[in-house]
Amino acid sequence: MTILGFPATRRALALLRCRSGNFALMAALVMIPLMIAVGVAIDFAAALSRKTDMQNAADAAALAAAADGAGAENTVAYGLLDAHLSADTMKGAEETPTWEHQVTVERDSVAVVVEEDYRTAVMQMFGFKTIPISVLAKAARKAGSPACILILDPAKADALKIVNANSVINECGFQVNSSHTQRAFYIENQGKFSAPSIAVNGKSKLGSGKMISPPPVDGSPVVPDPLAGMPEPDARTAACTSNGLKTINSQAKMSIEPGVYCGGLTVNAADEVTLKPGVYAFRDGAFTLNTSARVTGKDVQFYFEDAQSPLLLNGAAILQVSAPTKGEHAGILMFQGRKAMDSNVQFRINTSAGSFYNGLIYLPYAVIDWNVSGSLNTESSYTALIAKVLNLYVSGTALFKKPTQDGNDFIPTGLSGGRGIRLVE
Repeated sequence: MTILGFPATRRALALLRCRSGNFALMAALVMIPLMIAVGVAIDFAAALSRKTDMQNAADAAALAAAADGAGAENTVAYGLLDAHLSADTMKGAEETPTWEHQVTVERDSVAVVVEEDYRTAVMQMFGFKTIPISVLAKAARKAGSPACILILDPAKADALKIVNANSVINECGFQVNSSHTQRAFYIENQGKFSAPSIAVNGKSKLGSGKMISPPPVDGSPVVPDPLAGMPEPDARTAACTSNGLKTINSQAKMSIEPGVYCGGLTVNAADEVTLKPGVYAFRDGAFTLNTSARVTGKDVQFYFEDAQSPLLLNGAAILQVSAPTKGEHAGILMFQGRKAMDSNVQFRINTSAGSFYNGLIYLPYAVIDWNVSGSLNTESSYTALIAKVLNLYVSGTALFKKPTQDGNDFIPTGLSGGRGIRLVE
C-alpha cells in the first residue's frame, strides 16, 4: 500500500521524526484534557480526605452529644465540630466556618449532619469552584445502663445488702457508690446468684453461703446519679385532688384515678384493683397498700414529692405496673422528689408471686427494705432501680432485666450515664 507514492510505513516514520510546529500544537492540545483530568483527581482526592475528616468529627460530635449533652446536644455537637473542622478552613478568628451542621434529637438518639461546599484548587480554573460534601452520624442512647441497680449512698455500711435464700438474677449488674472500708456491699448467698458485674467503690464483705461469680470489684469509681438534673413530674404547687388521708376499702373490683393525694392514700382491698393511666403524686403522706388483691396499672407513674411520702406495700398484694411510654418521663415508674433530699425515707416493699415493675424505680433518697417471695419481674421487659440504700431479702426469685435488643423498651435517656452510647449510622 502506498500513500502519495510513499509506502505507509515510511510516511509514519517521517511523521514521528517531524519537529515542526504542527506536532507541538497537537501535543499542547492533548495536554489540556490531561491537565484537567489531573486537576480533577487532585481536587477529588482532597475532597475525599476532607469528607473523612468531617465524618470523624460528626461521629465524635454525635457520641458526645448523646452521652453528655442532655438538653444541650446542639452546643456539645457544635463545640466538637468547631474544634475538629474549623482550624483547617478558617484563616482568621473573625471568619465563619465554611461548614454547616444540623442536630436532630430524638428520644433515644442524636443525629448530626455536616455539610460543606469544599473549595477546589484546580477545578475552579475550569468553572468548578466547589464540591458539595455531606456526612451523617447517628448515636443511640439506648444501649443499656451500666447497672440495673445503682446505690447512691456515699459512705454507709451495707449500702447494698442482699440476703438470698433462693435466686437473684441481675442482667446488667450492680453499682455501689459507698466508700465504706469494710462492707459497702454485703451479701449472704444460699442460692443462685447471677450478675455480669458488681462494682463497689469501697470494700465488699461476703458473708455465709455460696460464693458469687464474678466477685465484686472493690475500688471501682463512683457513678453519679444519672437523673439528678431531670425535672420532677409535677409542680409542687399542683392542686390537691384530695386533702387529708384518703382511705379506700373494697371487697369488689375497683379502679383508682391519678391525681395529687395530699395526706396520702391507703388502699384496703380484697379483689382486683386497677390504676388508671397517669401520674399518682403523694404529698405529706404515704401510699399504702394493705391488700391481698391483684393491683395492675399501665402507663402509670408514682411521684413521691417529699420525705413524708414513702411507699408502703404490706400484705401479699400482686403488683403489676408499667411506666409511661411517652413524654419526658417515659420509662420511669417511680420518681422521688427533691424535697426528700438529705433524708433517709423508709420505703417498704413486700411482693408476692407474679408481681412485676416494668420501668425504672428512681428513689435516690430512699432506704428500701424489699422482701421478695414468689417470682418478681418475670413478666417485665425491663426493670432497674436507683436508690440511696437497698436491703434485698429474697426467698423467691428476684429478676432485674436489661433492655431488650428490639429497642422497644422506654429507657430514661440519662440512665446510660455516658456509657453504652454507640454509633448506629
